[in-house]
Amino acid sequence: MSPHEIVEALRTWTPFLAAGFGWNVIVSVAAMAIGTVLGAGLAVARLSHRRALVRASLAATALTRNIPTFVFLYYLAFVIPVEVQIGPEVYALPAWVKASLALAVAVVGFVSDNFTEALRHWRARNPAEALMFIPNWTSYFVVIVMASSTASVIGVDELVSRCNTVIAAVDNPDLMLWIYLYAMAWFFVCCFPLYLLMRQVKASMAHRLPKHEETAVATLAADA
Repeated sequence: MSPHEIVEALRTWTPFLAAGFGWNVIVSVAAMAIGTVLGAGLAVARLSHRRALVRASLAATALTRNIPTFVFLYYLAFVIPVEVQIGPEVYALPAWVKASLALAVAVVGFVSDNFTEALRHWRARNPAEALMFIPNWTSYFVVIVMASSTASVIGVDELVSRCNTVIAAVDNPDLMLWIYLYAMAWFFVCCFPLYLLMRQVKASMAHRLPKHEETAVATLAADA
């Protein structure tokens, strides 16, 4: 294919692919919302004065850290029924909900660990360090957006899945590489600027902290 034909094909299919990327964003936002709520609950439990509650929350956090997301995605796809009947009504459970739940597992572990530290700093009257949770959380959102491409394996009509649809429809092997590169560009344009912004925010926040707090926070900023 000539460069003009490649550009024209990508332009023609852009609205279709953009709608697919919208599903990547929806799955990612849902996963972060679910995981953040559950992870914050575990973080609060970890700082409880009840030893049984602390141990249970630590065990739950360890579990979420050690479950492969991709494997759990398949588990949910086959274990959770596609349709649920409540009385006379039958409700379909969309595949994107299962994908969001699978990705939320990793978010639970991340939020549990990081929000626990944020709460400790807040209670120790170090609000600046506690607020470092926000850029850390946003940076992790970038990770989840990229991981959302795995949702295609259980039938979510997201960007990678739609790339496969385009390749099958066009039936031209020469276009395959360009379609996938185009999909990579969507993720890059969405995620990399946000990643750079969060690095800058964390560096700025670390610079404003008192001198005796800089060493600990500098490590966090370097890991972003």
